[in-house]
Amino acid sequence: MREMNISIKVLKEGQPRPYADSEYEYEIESKGLGEYDIKSFCTKILKPCHQTIKEWDKDSAGSYFGGYYEFYNVGEYKYRYYVKKPYTG
Repeated sequence: MREMNISIKVLKEGQPRPYADSEYEYEIESKGLGEYDIKSFCTKILKPCHQTIKEWDKDSAGSYFGGYYEFYNVGEYKYRYYVKKPYTG
């Protein structure tokens, strides 16, 4: 039997002020899952987003309004996941 635990700390959620882009930031900790599994969980379930900041194209409406994510390791078994969604009015 395999046990998997995920701890999620919400650091940012929503618009920081009126008419601003929405920002979501999470700190995820898990000793039962690897980095690939955590990244998949974040981008498909926690706060879905399909393009990285490098893939984000400000000149393409489809890409721009889809927003972007950043995912990185911040320590042993800890990861940071950030999503930015542009303000649409």
